[in-house]
Amino acid sequence: MVDRQGAGVGRAHLEEAAGDAGGAQALEAGGDELARAAAAALAGVQKEAQSGQRTTIDVLNALQDHVSARARLVQAQRDRVVASYSLLFAVGRLDMETLGLSKAVYQPEEHYLQVRDSWIGLRIPSGQ
Repeated sequence: MVDRQGAGVGRAHLEEAAGDAGGAQALEAGGDELARAAAAALAGVQKEAQSGQRTTIDVLNALQDHVSARARLVQAQRDRVVASYSLLFAVGRLDMETLGLSKAVYQPEEHYLQVRDSWIGLRIPSGQ
């Protein structure tokens, strides 16, 4: 008998992860546009300040807007990465092979055999 409630929860988690991934990509694209616009605005304000049409506070405000836009872009990029890992987890593909990690896979049986006869705190798994 299939656990329908468990399958429904898994499907809901998958749908949520897919929605989060799509939303994070859209936010990143918007953040990128915002950062480019803030950089262009900052360059314009700096040129106007050099010609005497803007004050130092105007340049500092434009710089603050630019830094804030870049910070939002970095946050959006982070959100996209987290959402992509959540999606991998939801579909059951968050493993070492999929991620291409070169570390050795932890084998609990092997570790147990290494430490089963040691007193607590007197020996480490390498045998020292």
